[in-house]
Amino acid sequence: MPNNLEAFIVRLPSHLHAKIKTTAKMDRRSMNKEIVRRLERSFESSQGRAFDDSLPIHLLQKIELLEKKGEPDERVSTHSEE
Repeated sequence: MPNNLEAFIVRLPSHLHAKIKTTAKMDRRSMNKEIVRRLERSFESSQGRAFDDSLPIHLLQKIELLEKKGEPDERVSTHSEE
């Protein structure tokens, strides 16, 4: 067992415990490995989401910049008029 592991107790609702247990068994993993795998994946997806959340802000900034230059994007103007 690696030396860099921390142990702690987690209280889970029984339905969540059952889901983890079933999934771990189907994938031939321990419950601990299943929980660690899912936690790692949640952090990976949340890092990608940070970029996605900022995309509308960047698009609005670009539109404002184009409008200030007197070059509004026709697709944006047409779309907003609908």
